[in-house]
Amino acid sequence: MAAASVSLALLAVLSRYTRGLAPELVTWGRFVLPVLVLTAFARGPDWRAAWSLADRLGWLRALCAVIAQICFVFAATQGDLLQAVLLYNTGPLFIPLVAWLWLREPLRPATVAGLSLGFLGVLAVLRPGGRALDPLALVALTGGIAMAVSQVLFYRSAQRQPPLRNQFKLYTQASLLSLPLALLGAAHTPWATVLGGGAASEPVWVLTLALLGMTACSLGNQSLRDLAYRGMDNASTLAPLMYVAVPVSAALDWLLFGRVAAPAALFGAALIVAGAVVALRSGAREAAPTSP
Repeated sequence: MAAASVSLALLAVLSRYTRGLAPELVTWGRFVLPVLVLTAFARGPDWRAAWSLADRLGWLRALCAVIAQICFVFAATQGDLLQAVLLYNTGPLFIPLVAWLWLREPLRPATVAGLSLGFLGVLAVLRPGGRALDPLALVALTGGIAMAVSQVLFYRSAQRQPPLRNQFKLYTQASLLSLPLALLGAAHTPWATVLGGGAASEPVWVLTLALLGMTACSLGNQSLRDLAYRGMDNASTLAPLMYVAVPVSAALDWLLFGRVAAPAALFGAALIVAGAVVALRSGAREAAPTSP
């Protein structure tokens, strides 16, 4: 899970090097390029699973992944990496709430305490110094909520399906669902500037390498998460490792782009990480006595 978290931080960094392309187009590439790679290994059952309209939860997971990624890419390219990665990783804060609302699982007192601590951190990031809400932070937070629903569905499906089929289905369905976004992004991408190497765009070779790197990081992130979930009886034990991306993204933002994290963001990050770990770990401890 730690390696998957680092892959997420690298994915955010590489998205910064897609300047000139619309975020909607970058998001679609984030899904369709892995499909092209996985097509070489997919077999009949994998194709049938990817195109099955009966798997409503699978399509819901893909839709949540699209929403999460468009928010993440937009926040990472327009704002700072720490904020984008941090708020994208608020998913573990929302997972107990999703389980409570959807699966009717009770919220333990310790879980509520952890969530309260985490959401205080979210507030510190959304309103640094008590100022007005940061729109980019709200976008990133929306991605975190969508990621929470996607991860609940991912954890369930990761236990039942082969890893290749699980990934091929997600990327195929997400690329189909995000195709309208891609067409919209292509319509307002300044292709003359992009292909001509204008100052408002990265060179074509940089864009190509960035998209290929994002493909590798995306496949690596999903594969490593799949292995991590399969190796654990309870996903809550992975909570601390989910946040390795936070310090890594802060360091990369400073080293590559000269952006130093604001004290309010660091304070909020500490509260979010602590709250998520307490909330998920408390759920794991409560579930342990009843486990068969």
